[in-house]
Amino acid sequence: PPRVGSTCLQWAQSVSTENDNQATATALITTAINAGAHHAVLSPGARNTPLVLALHRCQQAGWPITLHSVIDERAAGFFALGLARRTGEPTLLCCTSGSALTHYFPAITEASQGEVPLVVLSADRPEELQNCGAPQTISQGGIFGVHSRFSSTLEAPNCPPILGPLHALMRGAIEAATGAGHHGTPGPAHLNIRFRKPLWSTEICALEAPTPTPIFRERSTPKPEDITRLLKAALDTCGVIVVGPDPASTLKPGVVQQLADGLGWPVLTDPITTMRFGKPGPFVHHHDALLRSTRFRSATPIQMVIALGGTPSSAPLQKLIAQTPTIALHQSSHNKDPFQSVCWTFHADPALAVKAISAADHEKTHPHWLAHWMQADALAKAAIIGRCGSGLWEGSVAHQLVAGLPKDCLLRVASSMPIRDLDSFAVSGAHPVTVSSNRGVNGIDGLLATTLGEAAAHDGPVALLSGDLSFLHDVGALATVPRPAQSVVVTILDNGGGGIFGRLPIKNHETAFEPWFLCSHGHDIANIIRGFGLDCHCPSDLDAYRLALSQGFGQPGLSFILVRIDRPWADQQRTLAHAAITAQIEAKL
Repeated sequence: PPRVGSTCLQWAQSVSTENDNQATATALITTAINAGAHHAVLSPGARNTPLVLALHRCQQAGWPITLHSVIDERAAGFFALGLARRTGEPTLLCCTSGSALTHYFPAITEASQGEVPLVVLSADRPEELQNCGAPQTISQGGIFGVHSRFSSTLEAPNCPPILGPLHALMRGAIEAATGAGHHGTPGPAHLNIRFRKPLWSTEICALEAPTPTPIFRERSTPKPEDITRLLKAALDTCGVIVVGPDPASTLKPGVVQQLADGLGWPVLTDPITTMRFGKPGPFVHHHDALLRSTRFRSATPIQMVIALGGTPSSAPLQKLIAQTPTIALHQSSHNKDPFQSVCWTFHADPALAVKAISAADHEKTHPHWLAHWMQADALAKAAIIGRCGSGLWEGSVAHQLVAGLPKDCLLRVASSMPIRDLDSFAVSGAHPVTVSSNRGVNGIDGLLATTLGEAAAHDGPVALLSGDLSFLHDVGALATVPRPAQSVVVTILDNGGGGIFGRLPIKNHETAFEPWFLCSHGHDIANIIRGFGLDCHCPSDLDAYRLALSQGFGQPGLSFILVRIDRPWADQQRTLAHAAITAQIEAKL
C-alpha cells in the first residue's frame, strides 16, 4: 500500500472521532494521488471537511496534487470533466452531502458515455442520520446507477481505521475509472464516505513524500485469428476508414495513417479529432460535402467501413455507415453500433491491432482508390472556400475561425449546429488543430465549464465556438469557474434561439415551434458578458470578426466575440452553400 507518514499511523490509533475521520480521509487521498490523480476539484461544504483538509495538507506538503475551487457543483463536474479529458488522468471531484452530489449528474453521464476518468468523493451523514428527516441528507449510495463504473459507500469510522482496506478501496475506484485490469472502459467512479461530527482536529498530520504506485490500463492484444479475419474481409475491397469523435485525442494520427497505408483506403475524419485540420496524409476532410453528391456516391462504390472512435456528426456520413457493412475497431466494452450495421467488433487496442495488421503479408489491390478520394477532397475544399468568404452566417464564421487559429490551439465546439457547420464548411488553416467537444451524450450543457477545465490542462491558446443557447445554459460558469491564464477566445453565434430545430419537421407546426422549440430568448448577451467584467466584441462583418479574433488571441485571459445572425437569411445561405458546393464538385468529377 502507499506510504503514509508515521504521524498518520499514530494518529489512526486515536479514539477521537475527528482523528478517525482525518485518518480515513488521509489514507484515501494519499492512495488516489499515488495512483495517478493529480487534480482535484472541490466545492465548499461542511461534511466533506475531512476530505478537503486531507487534500489541502497533501498540497501544502508538496505532493503532486493541484486543487481547484468551484463553488457550484454542476460547473465543478464539467470543469473536472475537461481536466480529466485533457490530461487522461483520473480527476477527483469532492462535495458535501445532500443535493450537492446530484448536481454532478450531467457531467457524470457525459463522462460515462465519453469514457472519461472521474472519481467522485461525496461526503455523507452517518447511519443514525439516514432516513429520519435529518437536514441535508439523501440516499447517496449508488446514486449514479448504470452511469458509474464503480460505486461503494464507506460507513462512518467508529474506531481507528485499518488502513489496508482503505487503500484497496480507493485503488479499486481508480482502476475502475481508468479502465485498468478487468474493467476495460474508463469512466466515472463513485466513493460515498460517511463522517460523524466532530469533523476535524487542530492537530496536523505530517505527510511524507509519496511512493508512487501507478495503475496501468491493460492494452487489449489482438488475436491472430481476428487479424486474419479483418484482412480477409478488407483485401480486394474498396472501403473507407471512419474516425469518429475522439475528444480525448486517444487515436493517434500516425496509427490511423499506418492502417490506411496498409489497406490503401482513405480516412474520413470527424472534426472532433487531432487529424481533421492541418494533418497531411490520407485524411479526407470534406466527406460531408462529397457524400451529399449523388453523382459522387454513384461513382464511388464503398463496400466496407472500418470504424474507430464515436458516432460522427455528419448526417451523410451516418447514412453511409448505416448502409455499409462495418467493422468496429476499439477496446471499449461499450456497444458502438447505433446504425445496426456492424458485422463484428474487433476488440483490441487500435495501436496494437494496426501494428499486427502492418506486419501481416498482404498487398493493396486497388491502387487508384485512394487517389480518387484525395482528388475529390481537393475539389470540395476549393468549393467550400469559394462559398465562405463573405456574409456573416454560421458556416462562414466557422470557416474563418479555423483559418485564424494560432499555433498549438485547442478548439472546443458546442453540440447542436456549431459542430455541424464546422464539419461542413471549415478547411485546414496554417496549423494543425486539436478539436474537442462533449460528444458522449451530445448535450449543450456544461460547455463553458468543460472548456475552462480543458484550458486549465492545455499548454496553449483555446478557442470555443458556441451557439447562444449553449452559452446561456452554462452562463453561471462565468461566476463560479476559475478564469484561465492563457488566451481563451469564445465565439458565440447568436441566431435568436435553437436554430437546429428549424431543420426538423417540427418547424412546420403553426403554433408550437416558436415557443417550445425555437425558444427565442431576447437576452442582450453582450451586456450579460460585460456584467461579468469581461470583454465582448460584436463584429458586423467577416473582416471585423477576423480582427476581433486576432485581438483576442493577442491578450491573455477570457474574451468573447458575439456574432449576431439573421437566422432566416443564414438558413438560406447554408442551403445555397450546400447546393453550390455539390454542383461545383459534380461539374469537375
